[in-house]
Amino acid sequence: MLGKLRLDFVNGPGLRWRMSEDTETRHAVIRRLFYLITVAAEDAAVLAVEGQSRSLSPDHAKAAAVTLRELGTRIQILSSAIPELIEDVGNGDETA
Repeated sequence: MLGKLRLDFVNGPGLRWRMSEDTETRHAVIRRLFYLITVAAEDAAVLAVEGQSRSLSPDHAKAAAVTLRELGTRIQILSSAIPELIEDVGNGDETA
């Protein structure tokens, strides 16, 4: 019987480790989301600078505007996921 109890206690630390691993995975996802937001923001900045050119054609301006709108949507979607992930960290997992 004592052997059985020792085996039961061996799994306890494994649960804590898994929770810690889940938290670290969530942190990695959050960092990746910020990375993707940075890429989209940098792409938007390039288009915004190009849009200030005196030689900007109407077609290029339209295409740039469409792409900027898409990048804005991408940033909005990615950034909206971050609070959800952070909220989950505060509910039962380790600290954010």
